[in-house]
Amino acid sequence: MTRLLLLTSEFVPFHGGIGAYARELAIAATAAGHEVTLLAPDYGKDCIEIDRTLPFTVKRFASGAPTMRGLPRRILETWRLLRSARFDIIHAADWPFFIPLRLASPLLRNASVLLTVHGTEIIYMQQPKRRHMLGAIGFWRPGWANWIANSRYTADLLLDRFPQVPAAMVRAVPLGVARQWATGRTDRADARAALRVTDERIVIVSLGRVVPRKGHGVIADALALLPRELAARIDWWVIGPRLNADYAAALDMATRDLSARTDFLGGLPDTDVRARLSAADLFCLPGYQDDSGRVEGFGLVFLEAGAYGLPSIATRSGGIPEAVEDGITGLLVPERDPAALADAIARLVEDPQMRARMGMAARAKADASTWDSVMRSTYGG
Repeated sequence: MTRLLLLTSEFVPFHGGIGAYARELAIAATAAGHEVTLLAPDYGKDCIEIDRTLPFTVKRFASGAPTMRGLPRRILETWRLLRSARFDIIHAADWPFFIPLRLASPLLRNASVLLTVHGTEIIYMQQPKRRHMLGAIGFWRPGWANWIANSRYTADLLLDRFPQVPAAMVRAVPLGVARQWATGRTDRADARAALRVTDERIVIVSLGRVVPRKGHGVIADALALLPRELAARIDWWVIGPRLNADYAAALDMATRDLSARTDFLGGLPDTDVRARLSAADLFCLPGYQDDSGRVEGFGLVFLEAGAYGLPSIATRSGGIPEAVEDGITGLLVPERDPAALADAIARLVEDPQMRARMGMAARAKADASTWDSVMRSTYGG
């Protein structure tokens, strides 16, 4: 039995991709017979009831979203836990625990150390203050840790921006689809009937935080370019919190006069999200790399949509082409190109056979992408 410690700066009750990554790895490792401990912030809440539902041990510390001001606390909690127990594998699920683990090297006791990169933090690590800090603590000293990247793109980005990392210490392990996504599917006709969606409507769904780099504005511009008769058949459901008030107002303005019917649904409970995906025809989220360098390192949401038999329309950005196979599980277009996106939407709206073929391929890809396989590729065995 392997004793595994997972360190994550995101976890329930906060909902985010890194928290999901840590949770699913911990669940899969526990199911495989490993003894798992997970260290996470409490977000100022009593998390006892949440943690009781999980099949592994959760240790909480008083903190919220990660900041550099919170670094001393993460260092203290990491040291405290490593002094109290011995582990065979210690895994930092994201960047905020990289420095605490390096500073805790006297307490690692020959444990195997893993560091996961998701894409954007590689850009953050290049900033002068962070580069200086990493150099000062001997972070790049070879041999103390190995790297896990969520895609081949992210692995190549790490090696390109930090050539001091030996390529042999980096492994690309694409993400998986949680079991509840597949088991949450309902019959399409039943789902559409419950939501009062008629047969002639084509439902495009977008799922994720409504922020500029996810590309919702590009979708609005693309829908405006479609022939009026075609656009009038489309329902566009936007699921996710609108976190930027100015951007939300701009989207309201951009969609006000569209022939397509647009519904901004906000954040929904998981059961409602699954019902909407079950009723939809295709998934669209044309993300792009923004001016700060933030980028999709993989694009798990496309696999999750694929679990519902939805083909995706996405962009050739970051690691997205590893999640969406162009011409097989969906269509890829250039970043920030409304005309190309409009053409892709029109092709899938007007060709039900193509939608069905790509939807079947997307579902097969999602069904083959299990967290058990991710866990075994990450930890071995």
